[in-house]
Amino acid sequence: MKNELFNTGNIWLNFISTFILLVPVICMLLKKSTWNKNFIPLAVCFILLLCTGLINNDFIALGEKANTEFITASVVFQAPLILLFLNYFQLNPELKKALRVSLLAYIIGGILFLSVKGVNSETIGLLLGTGLSLVLIYGLIIFFRQIKESVHNRRETGKAFMISAVVFAYACYLFIYLMSYVFHSKENMEIKLLFQLATIISTLLVSIGLLINVNTPVEIPVEKKMSNLPMLTDWEEYTTGRN
Repeated sequence: MKNELFNTGNIWLNFISTFILLVPVICMLLKKSTWNKNFIPLAVCFILLLCTGLINNDFIALGEKANTEFITASVVFQAPLILLFLNYFQLNPELKKALRVSLLAYIIGGILFLSVKGVNSETIGLLLGTGLSLVLIYGLIIFFRQIKESVHNRRETGKAFMISAVVFAYACYLFIYLMSYVFHSKENMEIKLLFQLATIISTLLVSIGLLINVNTPVEIPVEKKMSNLPMLTDWEEYTTGRN
């Protein structure tokens, strides 16, 4: 009886943790504030996660080789997609430049690394660990900045939810990575449960963020505002034109 309840609960968790990934995509389609290029990487990431979940939980089958290739590609591309999405947050020039350099280095380095070492579990594992670490590092930096912004400006609350989701998810995923790839844990059921719960919670957080997200108007610097005003020498012509 206990095993039956456990198996039933596991089936439901598989179902929920897979199909809940549709929710952020639907939110992005419904909310006009997300209709810009910054959210495309996030939408693609959730679609890849959804397809991976469907394959892992045997909802769809493409064949063993095709399944492996698709899941491998999904794992490799998720980190760069999230790094691209992080550009949506208000970053200072130095942080934005560092983020772009890290993304470019990850992509070029990954291509060269796979070209030399080949595609295998070891190389994919190293790329996965690097990508998870990069997302978590930049996510934490942006998280602390965004929390401060949301305290002073409620329009930033949606962004705070979204970056909280990224940090929570990738902290859990990095822990799972360390347990699986570094410490070679045998607790497969517990690791899978943690992954499912992390996916469900982070997906709910990002969905809430998307629903309450409001695009913050870009502030025009004072110098630029002043440059749009007529000079004293042009004042007579300016006032004549208005009359």
